[in-house]
Amino acid sequence: MPVRLSLQDHGSNLPFKGRGGGDIVPTFDASGSRAFPTDYKTYLQDVFTAAKPAMNAVFGLPAVGGTVRVRNYDADIQDRYAVGGGYYIWNGPNGPEVRFPVYNNRVSTAINYIHTLLLAYMADKQYPWDAYNEGLVRAATIAVCRTPGSIPGNPDKAQIEDSLSALYDVGPLYDWYNRPSLGGPKFIAGNLLDEDLPIGGSTGGVFLLRYLMAGTAWSKVAIRYPGFIAEFNKRFYANPAAYQTTLALETLGQTVLDFLTGTSGTTIEGLTFAKWAAKQAILDTRISPGLKVQPSPIPIPAEAGSPDFGVFDIVVNVFETKASGDEILLAGTAYPVYWRPDFSRFFGSVQDDTIRIAGAYGSVTPNFSKETFQGAVYRVVVDVPFFGKTARSFLPAGAYSTGTQTEPNTFYGTLAGFAANTYTVNVAWTGGSKNAIAVSNNAFGVNIQDDGFLKSGPVTVRVQQGATEVLRREVVKSEGPLALELVPASSDQNYTLVRPGRLDMVSLPIEPFRLNAADILGLADGQTLFGRWNSNVAKYAMYPAEGEFRQGLGYWVRPPSAANQVVFGRSIPGVPVAVSLSPGWNQVSVPFTTAMSTSNVLVTVADEAVGTYDDAVADGTLGTTIYRFEPDTVDKDAGSMIPATTFTPGKAYFVRANRPEGAVLVFAPSGSTRDGQHRSGDRPQYRIAWETEIKLIDERQKTCRIAIGQAAGARRIFDRALDSDLPPLVGGYQLAVVNGMYLDRDMRPTGTTERYSLLVSGLVPGRKYVLRFRPSTQSPNLRLTDGYRTMLVSSNQDYLFTADAKSKRITLDTGGGW
Repeated sequence: MPVRLSLQDHGSNLPFKGRGGGDIVPTFDASGSRAFPTDYKTYLQDVFTAAKPAMNAVFGLPAVGGTVRVRNYDADIQDRYAVGGGYYIWNGPNGPEVRFPVYNNRVSTAINYIHTLLLAYMADKQYPWDAYNEGLVRAATIAVCRTPGSIPGNPDKAQIEDSLSALYDVGPLYDWYNRPSLGGPKFIAGNLLDEDLPIGGSTGGVFLLRYLMAGTAWSKVAIRYPGFIAEFNKRFYANPAAYQTTLALETLGQTVLDFLTGTSGTTIEGLTFAKWAAKQAILDTRISPGLKVQPSPIPIPAEAGSPDFGVFDIVVNVFETKASGDEILLAGTAYPVYWRPDFSRFFGSVQDDTIRIAGAYGSVTPNFSKETFQGAVYRVVVDVPFFGKTARSFLPAGAYSTGTQTEPNTFYGTLAGFAANTYTVNVAWTGGSKNAIAVSNNAFGVNIQDDGFLKSGPVTVRVQQGATEVLRREVVKSEGPLALELVPASSDQNYTLVRPGRLDMVSLPIEPFRLNAADILGLADGQTLFGRWNSNVAKYAMYPAEGEFRQGLGYWVRPPSAANQVVFGRSIPGVPVAVSLSPGWNQVSVPFTTAMSTSNVLVTVADEAVGTYDDAVADGTLGTTIYRFEPDTVDKDAGSMIPATTFTPGKAYFVRANRPEGAVLVFAPSGSTRDGQHRSGDRPQYRIAWETEIKLIDERQKTCRIAIGQAAGARRIFDRALDSDLPPLVGGYQLAVVNGMYLDRDMRPTGTTERYSLLVSGLVPGRKYVLRFRPSTQSPNLRLTDGYRTMLVSSNQDYLFTADAKSKRITLDTGGGW
């Protein structure tokens, strides 16, 4: 995985010293520490001679010809570049140079050397981002190395494919790995360049996976349209300054497709180039700072004669992207959640329920049992929540390899978002097809050994319900098997985000294909006032420190103007969505375009059973109250926190998790199956003696409220089963009880004299206000003191005052009378 580097002097790039047109001419140091062993140098020269015709055909002629020095850097190359295989410096002090290590494996030597030579073909004509620079070169490397005769010695196909699958081509698993956390302008974060790779199996971040995914993504285009990369490069070389934005490059991509076919609107995998590119996470070139969770499941061949049924190595990388592009490799514990096809949770062995993360890396290897459906294959949904973010994988248990099979299947996958019916899958390739592949419990698998299927090329996949086609999907596959996640075409959606022209809490009910908050809001970076409460550090994370917009989460925004923004993303119909909560307050939202009450929300914690939302509140797992933000009708920078019972699409809500492990909310859309058994656990029993609701009302009838009272078993300090604290306030019209924190509900012990301290904020001096007391049963009279007067307030009485400041303190005492 060689990469391109540049040398700088006092912050400025050194000049490019390449010259002339025509071919590049690799040259080697004759002696010294940078010289290669003679036989190794001879082999590199043979590689260039053998590969050159295919390199010119696939990648196009060099942008600039002339000498390229090839130097031995085996002894002092950095870890990640050693894993990468070397690198190309376009502006070396003595001209362009390739810095290359010494490999023991000849095939790996040839593949990596071809890669560095293709980087040298580009000379100083650099694409703006690694997704294009590295992606196009890697795709071309794959194509060249699969061209017969391009690697000296005629190694067999298996040797070549082993090296390509290790470092260049993710192969059958592209669908499984295509996740938003892979995006960004650079594949190796700057702060990790000189860091040693962590011990314990970690790859030191997702840079290796990014290289694999980039090569595979561009291979899809190159396989479908063999002249694409050469023509794309040719047009770019002619005027690089014209193609320094993603829009310009995506427009160029469509132009090249149309040129190659001679028709307008040419598609790749059934999509226009821009739509296709938007759905490839690796081609998202924007920095979207925030915490990232990247699952990378690997199907494991079963041991013959064993009880193995569905074995997967579920690798997870967890890291935080900074606004600078640096990446922090995180550590902690994730509790994966496994769901059957009906979204009832099930548990594996004890070691399967916890993923220990160190150096950003962790893994778990469950063996999903054949007894679950009496030997029938089935879909397992795996959610991996970690500190407020959740990543999901759909895995086909029993559809890849079992102990009763002689060899693994070559075509396998899952269905999600289809109604509960009987389906079959058909797949067609050039020269052949396989029809009526049975779908069992939303999973399928079959062993196709036709050479036409196993080679790289376009295939058409159809999902049938009887004679009715419910999905047609075009896929360009790599060499070998193919794994797919099949979802209805309606899963791709355009959602109109109503951008407010004031402070508000907003959300997206779909998962956007591009995450950057400024882009989604249609604002320049400097205009983007966007943030989210980070309970892990107990403060707000503001853009660009928090820079990604995700489904199921909530965000503060304060745009300079109102507008409607169309967002392209995905929401699978009828499939429950899990939203991870960190301990403390969390901003969340309904991940669907229809409103949802808490009766449609399930809750689980760590490796515990799933229960109802009400149960989670009753046992103290969640806070007693959900809050929404009510914007002020006059002041565009203020508003009030108001209790809510329904999640409305496009809005955001504060939900509190009280457990140290946090919690997971599972939003189950109407019509979906779901499991919500009553949770066991400590359920304190309280008898409410009395409770009074107090409303604050201003001249405009703007309202907020609190509640005070007493209950048997209550405590004077905050009790999570009875009391409600207010979420982090942003300023505005608010009524709160102050008892060590700002409370919306404060219940005290019965039989005691209690003082409740009220804080009224967001007042306008000179404006009239009313405190309205509305009791439940047995509410006592209260002695009210506001600093100027003391009065007895009956339980069904109004207290009127005119504000003389922006805030006001009021105390309420029980007992004592006058």
